[in-house]
Amino acid sequence: MDRCESTLAIVDFEHVEQDGYSSGYESTPSDSESSTSTQKPLSNRLIPISYNRDPVKIKEKLTYRNTQALTEQLKVISSIPELCDVTFEVGSEKVKVHGVKAILGTRSRVLYNLILKKQKEAEFQRKADKKDKKKKTSIQSDKVTIVVKKYEPEDFRKIIQFIHSGSVDISSSCVAGILCGASQFGLDDLERACWDFVNHSVKSGTISKIIPSAKRYSHHKTGQRLLEKIFSETQQSVEL
Repeated sequence: MDRCESTLAIVDFEHVEQDGYSSGYESTPSDSESSTSTQKPLSNRLIPISYNRDPVKIKEKLTYRNTQALTEQLKVISSIPELCDVTFEVGSEKVKVHGVKAILGTRSRVLYNLILKKQKEAEFQRKADKKDKKKKTSIQSDKVTIVVKKYEPEDFRKIIQFIHSGSVDISSSCVAGILCGASQFGLDDLERACWDFVNHSVKSGTISKIIPSAKRYSHHKTGQRLLEKIFSETQQSVEL
């Protein structure tokens, strides 16, 4: 199973920015003079304060980001149904894939509109059930269930994982499904990464391995584009 790293920086891992950071302590003039001849100035050295002037103003700021840890933690969310308020029933077997409404809605405008539509439908149904005294009134819940028919469960799980964590593994067996999902849900960075993988497969001569995955999504416009590209590249290689 082929896998490559996209040139697109989807996730920015651990990064520290330090702007004029000071420890908060002040050295005496004698300490500063004695150390000047032996040490080079450092950005975070102890800065002396003159007794004849105002204290030196130091910008104290430390920005720390650990996106790798955040990514791994966000991946876990979709595997814990109790923490999620959206359930996708995927494929003919209705495999459950879970997600968080707030994350899905902010990351994808398409999913936001879909979730909002389902919420309105559920509210309308609850009101209708209240009017019909013969029917038992359903328990009110903020959870939303969405049926997804045209995706393979594992491919759709990877799409939801990316939406939550910003990270996903792309391989020849799933690239078509992820590409179609990225196109449908407006995930431009993920779509570019998938095309990067396809182009890498062309250069490495492994494009034919994507064909089974692409054929499963021939009903999708992006899947059709992918198949056309595969057949075009394989035809050119045969002519050469």
